[in-house]
Amino acid sequence: MTDGPHENPPPGWAAQQPPAYGAPGPGSWAAPGQQPPPPPPPPGYGPYPQMPYNPYGAPPPPKPGIIPLRPLTIGDMFNGAVAAIRANPKATLGLAAVVVTVTQLVAFAIQAATAQATLDLLTLDQRTVADDPDAIMGSLAGLFSGAMLSLIVSVISMVVLTGILTSVVGRSVFGESISIGQAWRQTAGRVLPLLGLGLLQTLMVFGIIVVPFLLIVVAVSFLGAAAMLLFFLLLVGGVIGAVFLYTKMSLAGAAIVLERIGVFAAIGRSFRLVRGDFWRVFGILLLTAIVAGLVQGAIGAPFQIVGTFIGEDAESLQEVTSGFYLSMALATVGAIIGGVLASPFSAAVNTLLYADRRMRAEAFDLVLQTEALERQRGAMPTGPQDLWHPTYGSGYRPPGPWQP
Repeated sequence: MTDGPHENPPPGWAAQQPPAYGAPGPGSWAAPGQQPPPPPPPPGYGPYPQMPYNPYGAPPPPKPGIIPLRPLTIGDMFNGAVAAIRANPKATLGLAAVVVTVTQLVAFAIQAATAQATLDLLTLDQRTVADDPDAIMGSLAGLFSGAMLSLIVSVISMVVLTGILTSVVGRSVFGESISIGQAWRQTAGRVLPLLGLGLLQTLMVFGIIVVPFLLIVVAVSFLGAAAMLLFFLLLVGGVIGAVFLYTKMSLAGAAIVLERIGVFAAIGRSFRLVRGDFWRVFGILLLTAIVAGLVQGAIGAPFQIVGTFIGEDAESLQEVTSGFYLSMALATVGAIIGGVLASPFSAAVNTLLYADRRMRAEAFDLVLQTEALERQRGAMPTGPQDLWHPTYGSGYRPPGPWQP
């Protein structure tokens, strides 16, 4: 008979049980009068996994097309505008080529019709000016009228081109391409409202400038220097007012095309979108105009330089006239090439500025992100006329799927 540790263990038990927690193991030993060695430390934990750095604590917004679907920086807008042109050159550059060419040819015809006034100024001698001062005033009036008509045609055509290219850029936001025919079919019903907007914008903006200018002319003729100074101040105020109106109305063209609304509703919509961020919108428009102007100037300068040498040694009035018209033709060619490259950029930036203002003012980026997620899941894409609807993010849903 055995007792103590030598007795048989119960069935299912090991012959030797592990020591209690903290007790020395079976191989540990301490001399009499000494403390037993400390137990081994518990197993350590591995290093914490490193999370990817994201200052906002959320995954980056999707970028299915030319821009990330979040409020945009000016760099995003410029890069997105270039990406839209590169991704869809036929629609952007092709439409720009058609509109710009027609516009420049009309402007050339207007300038040619008023060219006689310029030739009169070139051929007037000092005696004629002294004897008949009305001659030079008539020539100046002809030049001014031709320049204003050309400018009005240019402004209206740019409003129409911006509206047509808006549909192209609106599709490029989701990485979709569109042909010239598709762009025209989507905006054909919007051309008349765009023309109305361009005409109204021209009358409002240039009317503020032209009226004080005419008042200055009258003041110089009849009222003297003091009145001239007063009306000059009015002209400066008119320019400031024109810039203010142009900035506030700058997003109306995109609203006409993407939201399918009328002219006055689009103007009111643009006023509301620009509200609270006027100076940022103005700065972006100004910088865009500077960039586009530099591109057009760099391309058109060689043509204008060559044109200045034409007819330089002319000896007869006929040679002067021929050289003048040829230099105008060269300048028109340079303007067409520069406009084809610069106008799609300006139109794309304007459309992306409209999208940015909706993201900031209406949280429209959430609507675009939801649409991108639905497309990734294979859902039928929402039509542009429904996706860009101003109430789409607050309960509005399209009546049915849209087929591109």
